[in-house]
Amino acid sequence: MLGAPLTSPGLVQGESQFQNPHIIRYDAHCFTINGRDAFVFSGAFHYPRCPRALWGDRLVKFRRAGFNTIESYVFWNYHEPEEGRSDLSEFEGFVKLVKEMGFWMIARPGPYVCAEWDAGGFPHWVVAKRFPLRSSHPQSIETSQHWFNQALPVIQRSQATTGGPIIMVQIENEYDYCKLPDPEKKEYIRALARMASNAGIDVPLITCWTRQVRERFDPDLARVMDTCNFYPRWNILKEVPPALAKLRKEEPASPLGVTELQGGWFSEFGGKLSADQDGVDGAQLNMLSKTVIEQGVTYFSYYMGFGGTSFDWAAKRLTTTYDYAAPIREPGGLWEKYYAARGIGASLGMFGGVLTRAEAPENATQSTNKYVSVTERIGGQSAVVFVRENANAEQRYKMSFEDPASPTRRTITVPRQGELVLGPREMKMFPVQIPVPGSQLRYSTAEVLGYGLILDRHFLVVYDERGRAAEIALATEHEPTVEGDALYQYWDEDYESVTIGLRVEKTEKILYVNDHLLLVALPRDLALRSWTAEFPPSVVPSPIALEEEETRPRAPKPMTVPFIADMAMLGETGSHQSRMWADLDFAPGEHDVLALLPPLPTKCRVDGVLTDFKYDRHWRTARVHLTTPALPSQSIALMGT
Repeated sequence: MLGAPLTSPGLVQGESQFQNPHIIRYDAHCFTINGRDAFVFSGAFHYPRCPRALWGDRLVKFRRAGFNTIESYVFWNYHEPEEGRSDLSEFEGFVKLVKEMGFWMIARPGPYVCAEWDAGGFPHWVVAKRFPLRSSHPQSIETSQHWFNQALPVIQRSQATTGGPIIMVQIENEYDYCKLPDPEKKEYIRALARMASNAGIDVPLITCWTRQVRERFDPDLARVMDTCNFYPRWNILKEVPPALAKLRKEEPASPLGVTELQGGWFSEFGGKLSADQDGVDGAQLNMLSKTVIEQGVTYFSYYMGFGGTSFDWAAKRLTTTYDYAAPIREPGGLWEKYYAARGIGASLGMFGGVLTRAEAPENATQSTNKYVSVTERIGGQSAVVFVRENANAEQRYKMSFEDPASPTRRTITVPRQGELVLGPREMKMFPVQIPVPGSQLRYSTAEVLGYGLILDRHFLVVYDERGRAAEIALATEHEPTVEGDALYQYWDEDYESVTIGLRVEKTEKILYVNDHLLLVALPRDLALRSWTAEFPPSVVPSPIALEEEETRPRAPKPMTVPFIADMAMLGETGSHQSRMWADLDFAPGEHDVLALLPPLPTKCRVDGVLTDFKYDRHWRTARVHLTTPALPSQSIALMGT
């Protein structure tokens, strides 16, 4: 697996507002689902903007990137284009598939949804009645109730509290931008909240940019949790931390949440297409995501995770394409932004559970460079350190942070030799005192892609930019042995720790630590296109021929195999008797694949063809070179008139 679950054991606090707190609740820190604190990592996917036959393909791509939640609006005018003739079967089918594929879900039934969608989701027959929409006008309340009478029973049957995937329900949308008097807004939101309660919605109710629900003394409004939406492009530091600080002050009993974190932007006729716009690329997504995590957010959703297409006349003045420059492109392709999102998912897979209740102590960190900020969030005896470049230029620096596992909170200063490098507008998250199979990761100045057990040996995969030096510290009770090309190593006998310096090269670098841990360092672009897959340990014949010093018992846990290559994505995997297989998706061209495998693989087939490979038993490396053919194409003749 790529890392630990995004959860940790939950704490039971004041839960009177939750009808099923053992299933889902929240407090000032995070959501707690089925008794475990959860970091909710979500992406928006509007099912009407994607053909039903392609839903599974898109959801697999969300899953491979580490998302645990899918969010979607429920579009009133899509499901009831004519008054009294509604059909929500497509929404029900989507929810069912989301559950089958192992996600949680956030449902947003409006009634108003925005979404760059015709009339914000209101049917034309509603608009034709000519009453003030989104207001406390009696007809507005009546028609909202009419829609909720259809949508909410479907949602109610699909809540986490009734065995479904839905963990939150959003009412209204960005109501702050609706120009109505505040008392009228409160009356309307209060009415929607009561409708939800009367319909049996007992998962948390949320909304976004709706300051009226930050009222703590109204029991109906207090039940609704407000969140932020952010579309700052590169204006991240000016917009995001102040808004989150204000939300924290006004919503002290709720976790910090971002319902819409910029995943791109829409395109209009006469303007640039989404992917050609400034400030919506993978680098911006990386800094924006890490900034909200640094600020204490424990729930966020990219808008969009997958954009798709606005079919028929749903887009009006906007382009039919709703590609949005989202991580998953309109045709389903993947680009650098997807891999940036996958890097966030991999990090949260490792230490999301640490962050759910982490606090940021004052004066815990230092930087030798005024243009590099360093912060730390400590959760229990583990922590995450955040570093950010603030001058849009390459920086060199050393940093210090607290050791959360030390009784005296000793200071750790890194690196031991030289300086670290941070690129323009770059931001990184470093794990501190995180348990990994076979060891304890004291810290790593390279980000972590994944870790696991290859039957009889552990592995840890880290990554950074090519040419950079990185420093990794691991727990070790005895004087360590380190095989491979390390820049330096130090053993702290009192602290039972080995500190290893290494340089990230153009391809993989592998160090062998204490005769059981394979430490793999990859360049960032290669790492985020490499994947791991789990196989049953029975796939290796027993007993396996281990070296004499490797007679430790085999773990019953699944065997995790890293596939290191410039893949687009890992597809399906499986095994049969002593064979295992994996679908690896590549662009056309020449590719080198490195897999870490237990001894002794005997054959390798690529697309059914027996293929030569090289296996190094000591390093557990199997290497194969393959060629993927060009995609089929057909010329198109354009005929003139």
